[in-house]
Amino acid sequence: MTPISRINNRWLSSGFTLLELLVVLSIIAIGTGLIIPNLAITDNAAFNAEVRRAAATLTYAQRTAIVKGAAQTATLFALDPRDSDYDELREAVDAAEGTPHWAAENLELRYQNELEQRPERVEKLEVTFFPQGGSTGGLLSFARNQREAMIRVDAITGRISTAYNGEELDEE
Repeated sequence: MTPISRINNRWLSSGFTLLELLVVLSIIAIGTGLIIPNLAITDNAAFNAEVRRAAATLTYAQRTAIVKGAAQTATLFALDPRDSDYDELREAVDAAEGTPHWAAENLELRYQNELEQRPERVEKLEVTFFPQGGSTGGLLSFARNQREAMIRVDAITGRISTAYNGEELDEE
């Protein structure tokens, strides 16, 4: 605060100057300008991490099936806390401990097998991998806000491909 007047050898302060207010508002504006773009980057990175985690779960199930010589199923859960069956699905996620599984909240999951033309929204999806390398296969689509990603599981080879925001599917 800047002293405004002096009474009996004591400074009387009655407020802030315009310059002081402008400096404080400028600092707040600069700080806000630095933080807000990072929030969008963080959300995008979190979405990409969820998709990578789903792909890693599928890859783990595939490799486990080959090594153990027995079919291995990976379970994927797309949870929405607003749904009436949320608690039921949450219990299913907890029961899946010890098996390859992936769960994410507020993320839309769609599945399309090799023969179907239209993907359908699912809350729980099981993909089975076989010791010979094959799988039940299909195309998994993930969406949150304006972000999209796809994971393709080849039914014959069991290979897993990923793509983000309309890119072509890459082989992993």
